[in-house]
Amino acid sequence: MSQEIELKLLVEPAKRDAVLALCQQLAKETQPSQLELSNAYFDTPDLQLRQHDIGLRIRRRGDEREQTIKLAGQVLGGMHSRPEYNVVVTRDEPDLTLFEEDIWPDEFPVFDIQRELTEIFRTDFTRHRWQIASGDGVIELVFDEGQVIANDKVRPICEVELEVQGGEIAQAYKFARRFITRVNARVGSLSKAARGYLLAEKSVLEPFTHAHFVRQQPNDDAGSGLYRALAYALQYWQHNDACLNEQPSVRAVAGITDGIRLCKVVLQQLALFEIDVSDHIVRLEQMLGHLGWLSRYDGLNELTAEDGAYHRALEQNQKLYDEILEQQEHAVQLELVINLSKRDDYQLTLFELGELCAQQPRHEQLTQLPLKQWAAQRLREDWQQVVEAFTRHDEMRADQYLKLLPQLQSSLQLGYCVGYLFDAEDRESFRAPWQDMLRGIREIMALKLLREAIKDTDDINTDKLLSWQEVQLESLLYALERSRRAALKQEPYWIL
Repeated sequence: MSQEIELKLLVEPAKRDAVLALCQQLAKETQPSQLELSNAYFDTPDLQLRQHDIGLRIRRRGDEREQTIKLAGQVLGGMHSRPEYNVVVTRDEPDLTLFEEDIWPDEFPVFDIQRELTEIFRTDFTRHRWQIASGDGVIELVFDEGQVIANDKVRPICEVELEVQGGEIAQAYKFARRFITRVNARVGSLSKAARGYLLAEKSVLEPFTHAHFVRQQPNDDAGSGLYRALAYALQYWQHNDACLNEQPSVRAVAGITDGIRLCKVVLQQLALFEIDVSDHIVRLEQMLGHLGWLSRYDGLNELTAEDGAYHRALEQNQKLYDEILEQQEHAVQLELVINLSKRDDYQLTLFELGELCAQQPRHEQLTQLPLKQWAAQRLREDWQQVVEAFTRHDEMRADQYLKLLPQLQSSLQLGYCVGYLFDAEDRESFRAPWQDMLRGIREIMALKLLREAIKDTDDINTDKLLSWQEVQLESLLYALERSRRAALKQEPYWIL
């Protein structure tokens, strides 16, 4: 077995000559080899290998053939790490029995799968390869150009890989930065196999729309827990970034936004331990500024959603309803986000956060402080700040709730990072009224946008509609007040 550790970067085919020139510049006097590679990927008709995150291929190079299994791994900021097993073969049909039995997951039906294997797609490409001395080993720098082929569909391959073979990972990261800043390379989170399954319509790339609690280990130190949370946040972000690149949608943008916010929350905790992440936090805040249109879109969507509280009433006034739909359409700025995702600072942030997860710099306190103890203390401090903010006024107005939205979002996201360490029932009971408040505050934004739309619509019923909007807002504020009181009475779930 070998542990494949490589950085993957995607480049535009039009940059081919510039990429080759940069590769040679980084390799200095080392001359490249050139290989013609043809790869067939196999799975069962019901994709049993894919379900276990296992990739199976046979690679042909001239008369030589090699069968490869790649098991489940992880991708962080373009760094791909997963176990890989190779065996020389003489046929074009795969044979799983050639691998050692102990590589498979428990109760894996090897022989049943073997009988059903069929070719799903192919990748044919030219590989330009340089072996660059690094530390006690080498960094293999490759540039692949070719095609993914599935049935009658074709998709181009144009990517750089930096595989660390006993070399220094830091040097691989240094090289990768050059590709991002000089040839506009993008962090690659989808392998060739993943793109092949997509092209063959054997998998679907759906945005993540709801974060889960990070599966923390209670006996870890604070540093391990925080970097695990950062890895989760980064994976959440880069998955939705891949969705945006494959098929742009508002849902993908919403997922990117949540991932960035979650990354920011974790980085703010690392900063408390004097880890130098200030530049990253500034970049994330700048990105969130470009994504601000999403809150307006969500507010308008709240008004038009068929299962929402306002859809039926608004449909009865077609002119107003059409105005809101038009505003919702104009609120979408997908092109802006696509252009943002191509910028160097965006790609470098994704990339460097992956590097941060790999290196995990930590001071003595991060190593010595038990995670659960730190989590309880940090949740208590954060909660005290939230309580202070939400008890500053006996009765809260709509604008006061809106100002507290970012603080409440961050607090709930901190809970996603470390809440897994505590009793699930107590945790959900505590969070429920705060989450009700979060939804209610977002609904305030919807009613604010509704008021603007009513005023913008030339309608003889304007006064009546404004009165109706005021009644809806008053009703919502009453419900929020009940949630606020319930939330403030909840017993904290993190008390040890």
